[in-house]
Parts: sequence; structure tokens; C-alpha cells
Amino acid sequence: MIQEDLKAMLATAMPTVPVYPSIAAQGSTLPYIVFQRVLSSVENILAGNGNPPINNTRMQLDVWSQSYASAQATAAALRAAMLAWGVQNLNNGEQDFYEQDVKCHRVMLDYSIWHYD
Repeated sequence: MIQEDLKAMLATAMPTVPVYPSIAAQGSTLPYIVFQRVLSSVENILAGNGNPPINNTRMQLDVWSQSYASAQATAAALRAAMLAWGVQNLNNGEQDFYEQDVKCHRVMLDYSIWHYD
């Protein structure tokens, strides 16, 4: 499953930054990354009758940190890890947030990942 592959890759590439699917564990140490699958579709292509079919999964990766500088540095390390990953992926864009309720900075990164299951 692509979610497990992504988590394993990030754990290796960024061993000091915890990575969580959907929601961080309570009391997690900042910075950390939370990812969630936004959309997944199977692309059938004519070449080879789509066998095996390739999947396109959009993944949202959120970097959470107490300072803007730390959030940006962690996001840069995440971008570098995604670029080095052997799975084809495309950064669709990024956005910065400040979450007043939890007093944390968040960088949202949106990726399109092409993979076989």
C-alpha cells in the first residue's frame, strides 16, 4: 500500500521527525508530519492494456512545528526526501498556515504519486 511505502521512506529519510497517518499521536514532539490520502484513482492506459494498471494517489503531507523557521526547514527536508524517492511523484503545491488554536505553524504540501499496487 502506498501509504505504508510513504511512511517507511520518510522514516528512513527523516529519522528524527515522527510521521503519522491522518492524525498525530497525543503529546507528539514537534516537528512532525501528518499525511492523508486525498484521492486515489486507477489509470487505465492503452499501452499494454493497462496491465498492470498504474495508480495515481494524491497525498496531503502536513508539517507541524512551533516556529515558522522550523516548519520551513522540515518542509524543505520533506521536499528533498520526495525528490529522492524512487516512486514517481509531483509536488502540486504548498501553503503556509498558522493554526491559532494549537499555536503551531503548518506547511501543507500536496503530492501526486504514481505507483503500482
